[in-house]
Amino acid sequence: MVQLKPEDAARQAEAERQPLSREEALEWKTKKEREDGQILVDVTGADFDRALRMLRKHDGDMEKAANSLLNNPVEDAEERSREESLANIKENFGHLFENQNKSREHDAARSNGVIDLTGDNDNDPPMDTTTRFRATTRSPDPAWQMVPTNRTTKSEDDQLNEALKASWNDFAADESDAMLAEDVVPREGGRPIALRADVASKAYAALVIQCLFHIPQVRQRCSKLHPHSIDEGKPRFNPDAAMWSLIEMFTALDLGEVNVYLDEDLLNDWETAPLGPSDPVGNSSRSFLDQVVKVVQADLDEQQIETGPNFYKLFNFTHCRVHIPATGPPERVSPGPTNELVARLSQQLNTYNPDGSSTHHLIQRPSEIVTFEIAVIKGGFSTSGGGASPEPFAYPKCIYMDQFLEANVDLANETRASQMQIQKDLEQLAKKRRDITRFEDQDTFENLRGAIDYYENMAQCDSPERLATLRSMATKLKNALKKLESEVTAIDAKITILQQELDGLWDNPELKCHPYDLRAVLVHTGLPGRKQIYSYVQDKGTWWKTVDYTVTEVSEDLVLSDPSGLHLGAGPYMLMYSRRQSESEINERVQWPPFFVERTLKNNANFLNDPKIKNLEGANSKADPSPGVATGGGGGYGCRLA
Repeated sequence: MVQLKPEDAARQAEAERQPLSREEALEWKTKKEREDGQILVDVTGADFDRALRMLRKHDGDMEKAANSLLNNPVEDAEERSREESLANIKENFGHLFENQNKSREHDAARSNGVIDLTGDNDNDPPMDTTTRFRATTRSPDPAWQMVPTNRTTKSEDDQLNEALKASWNDFAADESDAMLAEDVVPREGGRPIALRADVASKAYAALVIQCLFHIPQVRQRCSKLHPHSIDEGKPRFNPDAAMWSLIEMFTALDLGEVNVYLDEDLLNDWETAPLGPSDPVGNSSRSFLDQVVKVVQADLDEQQIETGPNFYKLFNFTHCRVHIPATGPPERVSPGPTNELVARLSQQLNTYNPDGSSTHHLIQRPSEIVTFEIAVIKGGFSTSGGGASPEPFAYPKCIYMDQFLEANVDLANETRASQMQIQKDLEQLAKKRRDITRFEDQDTFENLRGAIDYYENMAQCDSPERLATLRSMATKLKNALKKLESEVTAIDAKITILQQELDGLWDNPELKCHPYDLRAVLVHTGLPGRKQIYSYVQDKGTWWKTVDYTVTEVSEDLVLSDPSGLHLGAGPYMLMYSRRQSESEINERVQWPPFFVERTLKNNANFLNDPKIKNLEGANSKADPSPGVATGGGGGYGCRLA
């Protein structure tokens, strides 16, 4: 047994802790790298040079290098060419960057985990270690993004899930099909009356009836109809019984003194189908509306209510199909999806074929009312790309139907051709602008300014020749930057002019003779329940929102941009427009059939003389009424037509 003295043990421990010299470390690293490369060759069957390249690419990680070789047994020619190009650049031009090479060698030695304490490299030329801070002029690398570090971020899916959860919680808390007797109150100041179906599955149809009533032309035409009767009573069979109930309800909605009517007979007379859990509310509403329109229009035609050259039918318009042969060379036509009413309508009614011909569905004689069912396209639309939120469907408060009339087919086609050409020019200008200002997702101008700043302020100039070269390069870059900025300025000016021309393209007096104003909007939040579908109606210039039995005054901006149901593939599902009328025509008092008027007035008197209502009015006279909201009856109690 050899026994070490304490001083010998200390010297041995110190020798074990002594680091390798730089040459020894590099030799050890090279030897280990070749051994690891040979192991990769044996395992994967790749050639030795490629195994070494893959090992160096993954910083010596054997597992990652082996996975890359196994997953890609055939070397990518592009990758190999890139590696060879880099090697050639280093070999041929490395002497031009002597300082950078020394710095990188120094950094490589440090990154190997070997700390040189021997002082062997103390004779190397000293390096400038002075740190100088300055503002960067380079365009930010898109691969690096700045994010807050002290705030928890949530993905879009997490935010959407939270929004859905909150919606379901609100739905569970608010969705109650019952109404209290105390909710039945007198109508406030001409506020619209809510129409509530007796069962929740038919609430969609009640909203359609309410929207129809708030279209001036519907009230004006239907008030002139004479319902069929039997011994001055309600008919027993349809469609006469359905028309009787409809006009009776219209009379009550116009002259009633209660804030809500509970319907039991009207929707039953119209044989309304209940809305199933998987039934699209838009399809069901359209089917019910088609049923009502067919019967009402038949009665109007039978009783000759719409006679005279200046009368248009209430609902039905005549239409035709026109094919225009090719008048020029074939052109590629690929219109993208649109999320705006007029643009989508134009795409559906006008088809432009690749051979230059076109097919048009045209209106010969328009109607007083135009109704649109909005079919939500799965996935929605987004102009910002990526995972951005879908955009709501856009619809105007006024639409001109002139471009869809047969009489204007030539003018509309010329305008539409100009529109497509301007849009094409705008796309080309936008692409040209992107090509100038962006390269590899970086700002070209910022990069040029950074290069100019480098040549002027940062590059080393140790000789007059070097200084002249730097100044020459900076001048060339400045001239290039100035030229590009001038081109972009000219492009922006052209885009502004074309955009103004595009915006005013349809402002032709010949195409603005048939204005239709928005009268009603039906909206679905995407959740089940009668409170998840509601209506917006316009009455005497004011917009009102009806949710179940609650009527609230709202702004026009909300009507035109309601985001409800956006993330659930829902939202507005029906729009009702009618021909523009003057204020005097809209506010003109219509004359309903006398027996319906008498019955409504009798119901009003009975309701207002009810002791509960009198007590309620007495209490309200001592306190200010709640503005903006009127509620009404339900459950087993409410105001029904006698």
